[in-house]
Amino acid sequence: MSEIRNPPTSPKEVVSSLGPGLILAASIVGSGELVATTRTGAEAGFPLLWLILLGCVIKVFTQIEICRHCITHGETTVSAIHRIPGVGKFIAWFWLITFLTGLGQLGGIVGGVGQAVAIFLPVAGEQSALFWAGMITLVTVVMLLRGSFRFIEIFCTALVASFTFLTLGNLFALQTQPDWAIVSADIRAGFSFGLGDSPAALLTALAAFGIIGIGAAELVAYPYWCLEKGYGKWIGPKEEGDSWAARARGWIRVLQWDAWGSMIVYTLSTAAFYLLGAAVLHQMGLVPAGSEMIGTLAEIYGPVFGSAGKIILLVGAFAVLFSTFFVSNATKARLMTDALHVFRIRPVANNSARSRSVRFFSVAFPILCFVIYAMFPKPVTLILISGLMQALLLPMLGVAALWFRHRTIDPALKPGRLWDILLLLSVLAFIVVGITIAWNKGAELLGG
Repeated sequence: MSEIRNPPTSPKEVVSSLGPGLILAASIVGSGELVATTRTGAEAGFPLLWLILLGCVIKVFTQIEICRHCITHGETTVSAIHRIPGVGKFIAWFWLITFLTGLGQLGGIVGGVGQAVAIFLPVAGEQSALFWAGMITLVTVVMLLRGSFRFIEIFCTALVASFTFLTLGNLFALQTQPDWAIVSADIRAGFSFGLGDSPAALLTALAAFGIIGIGAAELVAYPYWCLEKGYGKWIGPKEEGDSWAARARGWIRVLQWDAWGSMIVYTLSTAAFYLLGAAVLHQMGLVPAGSEMIGTLAEIYGPVFGSAGKIILLVGAFAVLFSTFFVSNATKARLMTDALHVFRIRPVANNSARSRSVRFFSVAFPILCFVIYAMFPKPVTLILISGLMQALLLPMLGVAALWFRHRTIDPALKPGRLWDILLLLSVLAFIVVGITIAWNKGAELLGG
Protein backbone atom coordinates (compact mmCIF):
# COMPACT_ATOMS: atom_id res chain seq x y z
CA MET A 1 0.00 0.00 0.00
CA SER A 2 1.43 3.34 -1.03
CA GLU A 3 2.19 5.83 1.76
CA ILE A 4 2.43 8.77 -0.62
CA ARG A 5 0.34 11.69 0.59
CA ASN A 6 -0.44 15.04 -0.98
CA PRO A 7 0.82 18.01 1.05
CA PRO A 8 -1.64 20.16 3.02
CA THR A 9 -2.87 23.38 1.45
CA SER A 10 -4.90 25.19 4.12
CA PRO A 11 -3.26 26.80 7.19
CA LYS A 12 -5.18 24.46 9.48
CA GLU A 13 -3.92 21.39 7.61
CA VAL A 14 -0.35 22.73 7.65
CA VAL A 15 -0.46 23.29 11.41
CA SER A 16 -1.78 19.76 11.97
CA SER A 17 1.18 18.41 9.96
CA LEU A 18 3.80 20.11 12.13
CA GLY A 19 5.57 18.32 14.96
CA PRO A 20 9.30 17.62 14.56
CA GLY A 21 10.16 21.22 15.41
CA LEU A 22 8.14 21.02 18.61
CA ILE A 23 10.10 17.94 19.68
CA LEU A 24 13.30 19.78 18.81
CA ALA A 25 12.22 22.83 20.82
CA ALA A 26 11.70 20.56 23.82
CA SER A 27 15.31 19.43 23.62
CA ILE A 28 16.57 22.97 22.97
CA VAL A 29 14.86 24.86 25.80
CA GLY A 30 16.97 23.13 28.41
CA SER A 31 20.73 23.10 28.71
CA GLY A 32 21.26 25.74 26.03
CA GLU A 33 18.58 28.23 27.01
CA LEU A 34 18.16 27.76 30.75
CA VAL A 35 21.81 27.10 31.62
CA ALA A 36 24.27 28.31 28.98
CA THR A 37 22.27 31.37 27.86
CA THR A 38 21.51 32.54 31.39
CA ARG A 39 25.14 32.04 32.36
CA THR A 40 26.27 34.13 29.39
CA GLY A 41 23.98 36.96 30.46
CA ALA A 42 25.23 36.64 34.03
CA GLU A 43 28.87 36.91 32.95
CA ALA A 44 28.63 39.49 30.17
CA GLY A 45 25.61 41.61 31.00
CA PHE A 46 23.70 42.92 27.98
CA PRO A 47 26.40 43.46 25.26
CA LEU A 48 26.31 39.89 23.86
CA LEU A 49 22.54 39.68 23.38
CA TRP A 50 22.92 40.12 19.62
CA LEU A 51 25.31 37.17 19.38
CA ILE A 52 22.94 34.87 21.28
CA LEU A 53 19.96 35.84 19.10
CA LEU A 54 22.05 35.44 15.95
CA GLY A 55 22.85 31.92 17.12
CA CYS A 56 19.13 31.12 17.15
CA VAL A 57 18.19 32.55 13.75
CA ILE A 58 21.19 31.96 11.50
CA LYS A 59 21.26 28.17 11.86
CA VAL A 60 17.76 27.58 10.48
CA PHE A 61 18.93 27.97 6.88
CA THR A 62 21.41 25.14 7.30
CA GLN A 63 18.81 23.10 9.20
CA ILE A 64 16.28 23.31 6.38
CA GLU A 65 18.86 22.66 3.66
CA ILE A 66 20.12 19.46 5.28
CA CYS A 67 16.58 18.27 5.92
CA ARG A 68 15.49 19.15 2.38
CA HIS A 69 18.03 16.62 1.11
CA CYS A 70 17.07 13.95 3.63
CA ILE A 71 13.30 13.97 3.09
CA THR A 72 13.53 14.15 -0.70
CA HIS A 73 16.13 11.37 -0.88
CA GLY A 74 14.64 9.28 1.94
CA GLU A 75 17.90 8.94 3.83
CA THR A 76 19.14 9.89 7.28
CA THR A 77 21.57 12.68 8.12
CA VAL A 78 24.53 10.51 9.08
CA SER A 79 24.12 8.39 5.95
CA ALA A 80 23.89 11.48 3.73
CA ILE A 81 26.95 13.13 5.29
CA HIS A 82 28.98 9.91 5.19
CA ARG A 83 28.54 9.73 1.41
CA ILE A 84 29.89 13.24 0.68
CA PRO A 85 33.05 12.74 -1.43
CA GLY A 86 36.35 13.55 0.25
CA VAL A 87 35.29 14.98 3.59
CA GLY A 88 32.13 13.04 4.36
CA LYS A 89 33.69 10.23 6.38
CA PHE A 90 35.77 12.69 8.43
CA ILE A 91 32.71 14.81 9.25
CA ALA A 92 30.73 11.70 10.18
CA TRP A 93 33.43 10.46 12.55
CA PHE A 94 33.89 13.90 14.10
CA TRP A 95 30.13 13.98 14.61
CA LEU A 96 30.40 10.65 16.44
CA ILE A 97 33.01 12.13 18.83
CA THR A 98 30.74 15.13 19.41
CA PHE A 99 27.85 12.73 19.94
CA LEU A 100 29.79 11.04 22.74
CA THR A 101 30.59 14.36 24.46
CA GLY A 102 26.87 15.03 24.24
CA LEU A 103 26.36 12.17 26.67
CA GLY A 104 28.36 14.26 29.14
CA GLN A 105 26.03 17.16 28.43
CA LEU A 106 23.05 14.95 29.24
CA GLY A 107 24.86 13.84 32.38
CA GLY A 108 25.01 17.50 33.37
CA ILE A 109 21.33 17.90 32.57
CA VAL A 110 20.16 14.93 34.63
CA GLY A 111 22.33 16.27 37.43
CA GLY A 112 20.58 19.62 37.09
CA VAL A 113 17.20 17.89 37.34
CA GLY A 114 18.44 16.04 40.42
CA GLN A 115 19.56 19.31 41.99
CA ALA A 116 16.17 20.88 41.32
CA VAL A 117 14.26 18.05 42.99
CA ALA A 118 16.78 17.74 45.85
CA ILE A 119 16.31 21.39 46.84
CA PHE A 120 12.57 20.79 47.07
CA LEU A 121 12.73 17.24 48.49
CA PRO A 122 16.07 16.57 50.24
CA VAL A 123 15.82 12.88 51.13
CA ALA A 124 19.39 11.54 51.11
CA GLY A 125 21.57 14.16 52.77
CA GLU A 126 24.52 15.32 50.70
CA GLN A 127 23.76 12.69 48.08
CA SER A 128 20.20 13.90 47.57
CA ALA A 129 20.87 15.34 44.10
CA LEU A 130 22.53 12.08 43.03
CA PHE A 131 19.63 10.05 44.41
CA TRP A 132 17.04 12.06 42.50
CA ALA A 133 19.14 12.04 39.34
CA GLY A 134 19.06 8.25 39.57
CA MET A 135 15.29 8.24 40.02
CA ILE A 136 14.83 10.55 37.03
CA THR A 137 17.02 8.24 34.97
CA LEU A 138 14.83 5.25 35.76
CA VAL A 139 11.64 7.18 34.96
CA THR A 140 13.16 8.28 31.65
CA VAL A 141 14.04 4.71 30.70
CA VAL A 142 10.48 3.54 31.37
CA MET A 143 8.96 6.41 29.40
CA LEU A 144 11.30 5.87 26.45
CA LEU A 145 10.43 2.18 26.31
CA ARG A 146 6.71 2.94 26.36
CA GLY A 147 6.60 6.13 24.29
CA SER A 148 5.74 6.67 20.63
CA PHE A 149 6.37 9.64 18.35
CA ARG A 150 2.97 11.12 19.20
CA PHE A 151 3.51 10.71 22.94
CA ILE A 152 6.93 12.35 22.77
CA GLU A 153 5.49 15.20 20.71
CA ILE A 154 2.61 15.98 23.10
CA PHE A 155 4.52 15.43 26.34
CA CYS A 156 7.45 17.67 25.47
CA THR A 157 5.33 20.42 23.94
CA ALA A 158 3.29 20.71 27.14
CA LEU A 159 6.36 20.89 29.38
CA VAL A 160 8.20 23.50 27.36
CA ALA A 161 5.19 25.68 26.56
CA SER A 162 4.22 26.04 30.22
CA PHE A 163 7.68 27.11 31.39
CA THR A 164 8.29 29.37 28.38
CA PHE A 165 5.11 31.35 29.05
CA LEU A 166 5.97 31.56 32.74
CA THR A 167 9.47 32.87 32.01
CA LEU A 168 8.20 35.46 29.53
CA GLY A 169 5.66 36.58 32.13
CA ASN A 170 8.45 36.89 34.70
CA LEU A 171 10.48 39.03 32.29
CA PHE A 172 7.60 41.41 31.64
CA ALA A 173 6.75 41.62 35.36
CA LEU A 174 10.38 42.48 36.07
CA GLN A 175 9.78 45.82 34.38
CA THR A 176 7.60 46.84 37.35
CA GLN A 177 10.61 46.57 39.66
CA PRO A 178 12.64 49.83 39.48
CA ASP A 179 15.86 48.20 40.71
CA TRP A 180 15.73 45.41 38.14
CA ALA A 181 13.88 46.83 35.14
CA ILE A 182 15.58 46.62 31.74
CA VAL A 183 15.90 50.11 30.23
CA SER A 184 16.42 51.25 26.65
CA ALA A 185 20.15 51.75 27.24
CA ASP A 186 20.45 48.05 28.09
CA ILE A 187 18.75 47.04 24.85
CA ARG A 188 20.98 49.41 22.86
CA ALA A 189 24.01 47.80 24.49
CA GLY A 190 22.62 44.40 23.56
CA PHE A 191 22.48 45.37 19.88
CA SER A 192 25.72 47.36 19.73
CA PHE A 193 27.36 44.36 18.01
CA GLY A 194 30.29 44.58 20.39
CA LEU A 195 32.06 41.65 22.03
CA GLY A 196 31.91 42.85 25.64
CA ASP A 197 34.73 43.42 28.09
CA SER A 198 35.24 39.86 29.34
CA PRO A 199 37.09 37.28 27.22
CA ALA A 200 35.73 34.53 29.47
CA ALA A 201 32.16 35.73 28.93
CA LEU A 202 32.73 35.89 25.16
CA LEU A 203 34.00 32.32 25.18
CA THR A 204 30.98 31.22 27.18
CA ALA A 205 28.78 32.93 24.60
CA LEU A 206 30.56 31.17 21.75
CA ALA A 207 30.23 27.84 23.53
CA ALA A 208 26.55 28.61 24.04
CA PHE A 209 26.33 29.47 20.31
CA GLY A 210 26.97 25.78 19.65
CA ILE A 211 23.96 24.57 21.66
CA ILE A 212 21.38 27.39 21.76
CA GLY A 213 18.69 27.36 19.13
CA ILE A 214 19.45 24.62 16.62
CA GLY A 215 22.79 23.32 17.85
CA ALA A 216 24.99 20.99 15.87
CA ALA A 217 23.37 18.01 17.58
CA GLU A 218 19.90 19.20 16.58
CA LEU A 219 21.00 19.89 13.00
CA VAL A 220 21.87 16.22 12.71
CA ALA A 221 18.85 15.01 14.67
CA TYR A 222 16.09 17.08 13.06
CA PRO A 223 15.80 15.05 9.81
CA TYR A 224 15.33 11.86 11.86
CA TRP A 225 12.20 13.26 13.47
CA CYS A 226 10.99 14.60 10.10
CA LEU A 227 11.41 11.14 8.60
CA GLU A 228 9.70 9.55 11.59
CA LYS A 229 6.84 12.03 11.26
CA GLY A 230 6.45 10.87 7.65
CA TYR A 231 7.61 13.74 5.42
CA GLY A 232 9.95 11.48 3.43
CA LYS A 233 7.55 8.60 2.79
CA TRP A 234 4.74 11.04 1.99
CA ILE A 235 6.88 12.58 -0.76
CA GLY A 236 7.74 9.12 -2.06
CA PRO A 237 10.61 7.97 -4.31
CA LYS A 238 11.76 10.24 -7.11
CA GLU A 239 9.55 9.99 -10.19
CA GLU A 240 9.61 11.52 -13.63
CA GLY A 241 7.07 14.21 -14.32
CA ASP A 242 5.62 17.13 -12.39
CA SER A 243 3.62 15.31 -9.72
CA TRP A 244 6.61 14.26 -7.61
CA ALA A 245 8.18 17.73 -7.75
CA ALA A 246 4.89 19.41 -6.80
CA ARG A 247 4.44 16.99 -3.89
CA ALA A 248 8.02 17.52 -2.73
CA ARG A 249 7.70 21.30 -2.86
CA GLY A 250 4.53 21.07 -0.79
CA TRP A 251 6.11 19.00 1.96
CA ILE A 252 9.25 21.16 1.92
CA ARG A 253 6.94 24.12 2.55
CA VAL A 254 5.54 22.26 5.59
CA LEU A 255 9.11 21.56 6.70
CA GLN A 256 9.89 25.28 6.51
CA TRP A 257 6.82 26.19 8.55
CA ASP A 258 7.86 23.60 11.12
CA ALA A 259 11.46 24.84 11.35
CA TRP A 260 10.65 28.56 11.50
CA GLY A 261 7.77 28.02 13.92
CA SER A 262 9.99 26.21 16.40
CA MET A 263 12.63 28.92 15.91
CA ILE A 264 10.17 31.55 17.15
CA VAL A 265 9.45 29.48 20.26
CA TYR A 266 13.05 28.87 21.30
CA THR A 267 14.24 32.36 20.32
CA LEU A 268 11.66 33.96 22.60
CA SER A 269 12.78 31.63 25.36
CA THR A 270 16.46 32.31 24.68
CA ALA A 271 15.98 36.08 24.74
CA ALA A 272 14.05 35.85 28.01
CA PHE A 273 16.69 33.75 29.78
CA TYR A 274 19.55 35.93 28.54
CA LEU A 275 17.84 39.18 29.61
CA LEU A 276 16.99 37.73 33.03
CA GLY A 277 20.60 36.60 33.48
CA ALA A 278 21.91 40.02 32.47
CA ALA A 279 19.37 42.04 34.46
CA VAL A 280 19.39 40.01 37.67
CA LEU A 281 22.39 37.70 38.01
CA HIS A 282 24.93 40.05 36.43
CA GLN A 283 23.82 42.85 38.73
CA MET A 284 24.06 40.52 41.75
CA GLY A 285 27.48 39.23 40.67
CA LEU A 286 26.25 35.62 40.49
CA VAL A 287 27.19 33.00 37.87
CA PRO A 288 25.42 29.59 37.71
CA ALA A 289 28.05 26.91 38.32
CA GLY A 290 28.74 23.61 40.06
CA SER A 291 26.40 22.19 42.67
CA GLU A 292 24.84 25.63 43.17
CA MET A 293 23.69 25.93 39.55
CA ILE A 294 19.96 25.51 40.19
CA GLY A 295 20.00 27.60 43.35
CA THR A 296 21.71 30.45 41.49
CA LEU A 297 19.34 30.23 38.53
CA ALA A 298 16.42 30.54 40.95
CA GLU A 299 17.49 34.12 41.68
CA ILE A 300 16.19 35.29 38.28
CA TYR A 301 12.66 34.80 39.61
CA GLY A 302 13.34 36.41 43.01
CA PRO A 303 12.67 40.09 42.19
CA VAL A 304 9.14 39.33 40.96
CA PHE A 305 8.07 36.27 42.95
CA GLY A 306 10.17 36.66 46.11
CA SER A 307 10.65 33.48 48.08
CA ALA A 308 8.25 31.70 45.73
CA GLY A 309 10.76 32.29 42.92
CA LYS A 310 12.80 29.30 44.00
CA ILE A 311 9.78 27.02 43.79
CA ILE A 312 8.88 28.39 40.35
CA LEU A 313 12.42 27.84 39.08
CA LEU A 314 12.56 24.35 40.53
CA VAL A 315 9.32 23.32 38.84
CA GLY A 316 10.30 25.04 35.59
CA ALA A 317 13.84 23.71 35.62
CA PHE A 318 12.49 20.23 36.16
CA ALA A 319 10.15 20.68 33.19
CA VAL A 320 12.67 21.94 30.64
CA LEU A 321 15.70 19.96 31.79
CA PHE A 322 13.71 16.73 32.02
CA SER A 323 12.18 17.32 28.59
CA THR A 324 15.68 17.90 27.21
CA PHE A 325 17.00 14.75 28.87
CA PHE A 326 14.03 12.73 27.64
CA VAL A 327 14.01 13.95 24.02
CA SER A 328 17.81 13.91 23.66
CA ASN A 329 18.03 10.30 24.80
CA ALA A 330 15.20 9.35 22.45
CA THR A 331 17.09 11.07 19.64
CA LYS A 332 20.46 9.58 20.52
CA ALA A 333 19.00 6.06 20.53
CA ARG A 334 17.91 6.59 16.91
CA LEU A 335 21.16 8.29 15.91
CA MET A 336 23.40 5.59 17.34
CA THR A 337 21.33 2.86 15.70
CA ASP A 338 21.77 4.58 12.35
CA ALA A 339 25.46 5.39 12.95
CA LEU A 340 26.33 1.77 13.70
CA HIS A 341 24.62 0.81 10.46
CA VAL A 342 26.32 3.52 8.38
CA PHE A 343 29.77 2.75 9.82
CA ARG A 344 29.11 -0.97 9.23
CA ILE A 345 29.71 -1.76 12.89
CA ARG A 346 26.26 -3.27 13.42
CA PRO A 347 24.16 -3.20 10.25
CA VAL A 348 20.38 -3.02 10.71
CA ALA A 349 18.69 -5.55 8.45
CA ASN A 350 15.05 -4.48 8.87
CA ASN A 351 12.64 -2.32 10.85
CA SER A 352 12.33 -4.93 13.57
CA ALA A 353 16.10 -4.93 14.15
CA ARG A 354 16.10 -1.16 14.14
CA SER A 355 13.35 -1.09 16.77
CA ARG A 356 15.27 -3.49 19.01
CA SER A 357 18.41 -1.37 18.70
CA VAL A 358 16.54 1.82 19.53
CA ARG A 359 15.04 0.18 22.62
CA PHE A 360 18.46 -1.05 23.76
CA PHE A 361 20.03 2.41 23.55
CA SER A 362 16.92 3.93 25.15
CA VAL A 363 17.97 1.99 28.25
CA ALA A 364 21.75 2.22 27.92
CA PHE A 365 22.17 5.93 27.24
CA PRO A 366 20.19 7.39 30.17
CA ILE A 367 22.03 5.06 32.54
CA LEU A 368 25.40 6.03 31.03
CA CYS A 369 24.53 9.73 31.37
CA PHE A 370 23.74 9.20 35.04
CA VAL A 371 27.05 7.40 35.59
CA ILE A 372 28.93 10.31 33.98
CA TYR A 373 27.23 12.77 36.33
CA ALA A 374 27.93 10.55 39.34
CA MET A 375 31.63 10.45 38.44
CA PHE A 376 31.88 14.15 37.47
CA PRO A 377 29.14 16.16 39.23
CA LYS A 378 29.72 19.50 37.52
CA PRO A 379 26.66 20.08 35.29
CA VAL A 380 27.63 23.46 33.82
CA THR A 381 31.11 22.28 32.83
CA LEU A 382 29.72 19.14 31.18
CA ILE A 383 27.16 21.19 29.26
CA LEU A 384 29.65 23.81 28.07
CA ILE A 385 32.25 21.25 26.93
CA SER A 386 29.57 19.70 24.74
CA GLY A 387 28.74 23.18 23.47
CA LEU A 388 32.37 23.73 22.48
CA MET A 389 32.47 20.47 20.53
CA GLN A 390 29.21 21.29 18.79
CA ALA A 391 30.52 24.72 17.83
CA LEU A 392 33.52 23.01 16.17
CA LEU A 393 31.16 20.66 14.33
CA LEU A 394 28.97 23.48 13.01
CA PRO A 395 31.34 24.53 10.14
CA MET A 396 31.49 20.93 8.94
CA LEU A 397 27.72 20.68 8.87
CA GLY A 398 27.68 23.96 6.98
CA VAL A 399 29.95 22.43 4.35
CA ALA A 400 27.58 19.46 4.13
CA ALA A 401 24.60 21.77 3.65
CA LEU A 402 26.36 23.59 0.81
CA TRP A 403 27.19 20.27 -0.83
CA PHE A 404 23.56 19.16 -0.67
CA ARG A 405 22.38 22.52 -2.02
CA HIS A 406 24.68 22.58 -5.03
CA ARG A 407 25.24 18.88 -5.79
CA THR A 408 22.26 16.76 -4.77
CA ILE A 409 19.13 18.90 -4.91
CA ASP A 410 16.67 18.21 -7.71
CA PRO A 411 16.60 21.14 -10.19
CA ALA A 412 12.85 21.49 -9.68
CA LEU A 413 13.37 22.11 -5.95
CA LYS A 414 16.16 24.67 -6.05
CA PRO A 415 15.62 27.74 -3.86
CA GLY A 416 16.16 31.34 -4.97
CA ARG A 417 19.23 33.57 -4.86
CA LEU A 418 18.27 35.23 -1.56
CA TRP A 419 18.09 31.82 0.10
CA ASP A 420 21.55 30.95 -1.22
CA ILE A 421 22.99 34.18 0.20
CA LEU A 422 21.45 33.57 3.63
CA LEU A 423 22.61 29.94 3.61
CA LEU A 424 26.15 31.10 2.84
CA LEU A 425 26.00 33.65 5.68
CA SER A 426 24.83 30.86 7.97
CA VAL A 427 27.83 28.73 7.04
CA LEU A 428 30.25 31.66 7.39
CA ALA A 429 28.93 32.31 10.91
CA PHE A 430 29.61 28.67 11.75
CA ILE A 431 33.18 28.97 10.46
CA VAL A 432 33.90 32.15 12.44
CA VAL A 433 32.63 30.62 15.68
CA GLY A 434 34.46 27.32 15.14
CA ILE A 435 37.80 28.99 14.37
CA THR A 436 37.48 31.39 17.31
CA ILE A 437 36.86 28.58 19.75
CA ALA A 438 39.73 26.49 18.41
CA TRP A 439 42.06 29.50 18.52
CA ASN A 440 41.23 30.35 22.11
CA LYS A 441 41.35 26.76 23.32
CA GLY A 442 37.95 27.11 24.88
CA ALA A 443 37.95 23.98 26.99
CA GLU A 444 41.11 24.98 28.90
CA LEU A 445 39.90 28.53 29.50
CA LEU A 446 36.54 27.36 30.75
CA GLY A 447 38.20 24.79 32.95
CA GLY A 448 40.47 27.45 34.39
